Amino acid sequence: MTTEADEAIRRPAAVSPIQLLAADEDGTFRARIDRDHTYLREHLVGGRRVLPGVACLEMALRGAARLRPGAPVYAVRDAAWLRPISGEEPLDDLVVAFRHAPGASTVDYTVSNRGALCSMGTLLFEKDATVEKLDRAPTVGLDVRDEICAHTTSHLTRSELYEEFSDMGIDYGPYFRRNTYVQRYGQRSLAWLSHNDGTPMGVVNLLDCSFQSGLAISIGEHRDSLMPFSMGHMVFHAPARFPADSAFVLTEKLSAFRTNFTVFDEDYAPLLSVVDLGVKPAL
Repeated sequence: MTTEADEAIRRPAAVSPIQLLAADEDGTFRARIDRDHTYLREHLVGGRRVLPGVACLEMALRGAARLRPGAPVYAVRDAAWLRPISGEEPLDDLVVAFRHAPGASTVDYTVSNRGALCSMGTLLFEKDATVEKLDRAPTVGLDVRDEICAHTTSHLTRSELYEEFSDMGIDYGPYFRRNTYVQRYGQRSLAWLSHNDGTPMGVVNLLDCSFQSGLAISIGEHRDSLMPFSMGHMVFHAPARFPADSAFVLTEKLSAFRTNFTVFDEDYAPLLSVVDLGVKPAL
């Protein structure tokens, strides 16, 4: 007989986001993360625990929700990841700070550790002209899916994909292994992210695994490990709800170091698009 305790042991636990504590300075939070947190323990680059860049984005979104309760973020603009945050360094002075004018529809954020700037960007609470244009349709449309499926049926399986990443020096634990398969054609890919093993999908592993599906396009061309460096826009087509269900990701590679991608739900309704994601060699 299976007991409730047995089920709890087998069922992957939900992963708590990084804790944000209000600091003395207005619009500033101190972030608390243990070196053994899932974000660090299951995200190794060159054998080192490195915080995924999208974790900084999650901290910014959660901090903004505290600053402006009930005001949804429609988009993120001009995001940059300037310095990786390693689990090997002290994390006792990790700070998320916001700067905005009263009544403004945008908020600038920074993430720093021990005074060193690590990440920055701008959150949009109301749609400006640029976001209105981007919000009309997914950045990567379903015609890309149709083209991929019409020309190839071959897939990189989960085991094949993560073995390739390991050979590149990037080792992911179960939380970041959501890509069940990636189907490639030319400079485009279709990926399926699933939670069928019970592992929940939050904003961090959903976005990180979406980025992985773009890296998969280049498997066989080079073996460099890459990390996010900049992002033109991220637009939410629908309200974000987490934990998320399974998702499809369509990616279009613009150049060796720039991609666009759109995340869809299981019925191919668009959830979010990332425009002009820039990457650079990992440290």
